[in-house]
Amino acid sequence: MSRRIRAVPFDQDGTLINTFVPALRAYSIASGREITLAELEPVAHLGAARNLLTALMGRQATDADDDIFHRALGDAVAEIEPYDGIVEMLRSLRDAGVPTAVATDSDSRSAQVVLGAHDLTAFMHPVVTVDQVAAPKPDPALVSEGIARLGVVPGECLFVGDGNGDMLAARAAGAVAVAAGWGHQAPTIDRSNIDVWAERPSDVLDLATAG
Repeated sequence: MSRRIRAVPFDQDGTLINTFVPALRAYSIASGREITLAELEPVAHLGAARNLLTALMGRQATDADDDIFHRALGDAVAEIEPYDGIVEMLRSLRDAGVPTAVATDSDSRSAQVVLGAHDLTAFMHPVVTVDQVAAPKPDPALVSEGIARLGVVPGECLFVGDGNGDMLAARAAGAVAVAAGWGHQAPTIDRSNIDVWAERPSDVLDLATAG
């Protein structure tokens, strides 16, 4: 890849940290019953945690339900670490003067909990969440908003994610679609949707700082 890279926005869940098990646990605690993957997957597109809770509980989720979920999510995320090499990559990108951001289908409160658990917020400016835009990925709104706030040209950005929606959103926004090969959903990505496959976080650093 010969173009100069000026910024690297990231997906959050499954790309920076594997929040799958923590989220499943938190939804189970907030719902008062064991939530299975088969139940969670069909409603995952609803974005904000409160929307998912409403669907899973069969009633309108309350502020109290939302509080229970986010406390449980924070406790669970604190027990795991970001993927190997993520913090080192982010630190090196910062040192190289390459700004980083997050564009996530999570809501603002969930993103604050997840990123704050391991101080990833120190690297991410801005953090764009699903409740700030019109539609979740694969709609490009999240990625486009992140790039706009970074103040760079889309074609000079890598967007790094672990799912098909991330790749489609990146391309639609005009960014380079980089698959996080270490990520939770990476094996399910259609290779035709990928511009670059990054096997490990250090590959993203190499892409961003080459030339």
